[in-house]
Amino acid sequence: AFTTLVDNFNAQGIETPDGERMRVEVAKLDPEAMIDSVLDGSATFQAMTPDSAVWLGQLDAAWSKQTGDETATAVGETVRYAISPVVIATWEGLAREMGWPDQPLGWQDLLVRAQQDPGFRWSHPSTSSASGLLTTLAEFYAGTGKTRGLTIEDVTAQETLDYVAALEKTVRYYGEGNEPALIEQALVEGQDFLDAFVVQEQMVTYFNTHRQQGQERLVALYPAEGTLWEDHPLALLESAELTPYHRQVFAAFRDYLLSPEAQQLVLRHGYRPADLYTTLDSPGSPLTAENGVNPAEPKTTLQVPSASVIEVVRDVWWYTKRHTNVYLVVDTSGSMRGEKLAQAQV
Repeated sequence: AFTTLVDNFNAQGIETPDGERMRVEVAKLDPEAMIDSVLDGSATFQAMTPDSAVWLGQLDAAWSKQTGDETATAVGETVRYAISPVVIATWEGLAREMGWPDQPLGWQDLLVRAQQDPGFRWSHPSTSSASGLLTTLAEFYAGTGKTRGLTIEDVTAQETLDYVAALEKTVRYYGEGNEPALIEQALVEGQDFLDAFVVQEQMVTYFNTHRQQGQERLVALYPAEGTLWEDHPLALLESAELTPYHRQVFAAFRDYLLSPEAQQLVLRHGYRPADLYTTLDSPGSPLTAENGVNPAEPKTTLQVPSASVIEVVRDVWWYTKRHTNVYLVVDTSGSMRGEKLAQAQV
């Protein structure tokens, strides 16, 4: 959707007061690469649009630490243009077995199901992706029973760690955070893929509008304990290299992203528009029960904790997550003698 928005903006041929044509170019980077390039000075971009503002907080915290100035920030003007809650996607039949839609389901239900059924397979991305990090924060919130004000003391309490560790031990594998690739795999493999997996709500609508005839629907479970949102911000990066032209293009592109035309495009792609005047039941909206989602959910939204708490959660998660042993096996039989074995050893 973002690439389409950029193309549409560029096609308008907007010019600066000096007659220079405005143009936005896109470079795809994962959030951590964005942050690292800003911190080490190698960034060739003047604005960034990660899938969650949580990364902007991480960038400013790292920038402040690097400069030794608690008031210093790298992130300037910020606007969000599309939002989507983090949900647990599961097959409709399984969801109904678990009590959907008559009762709210959440992390505790997922834990019980996984503990009772050894064949149950679910996954969530690692904390290097927004959906994985927001999922992990939601698990820590669930472990404390809170919906806001998560503290370092909360996330390091033994009771919380025990809860998160029990839940994480039931994870079948951790994805790399590439949600489109995950959904494409689900479209190919169907129920042979996984029983449940964590994605943003938009991915559920995408699956259900692209599934093959006769293929079972996915439905979105909005965790009863609460969830967080991928809010897709566009942020200007303040630096000495920022020119008046850059600021003019950012302002024009910002205004376009919030225009009725752009917000309708955002909605048609399955995101919730940032503009509250663009209603979720607008004509052509895929946010419908038929597509496995409920615009009235989530009932509980969790508060994004401070950057210091998030940093501790990412560190602590490594100890609570499910670990595995990796063995490298090399054939040393006669058929491997000579160059083959030598290359394998290298």
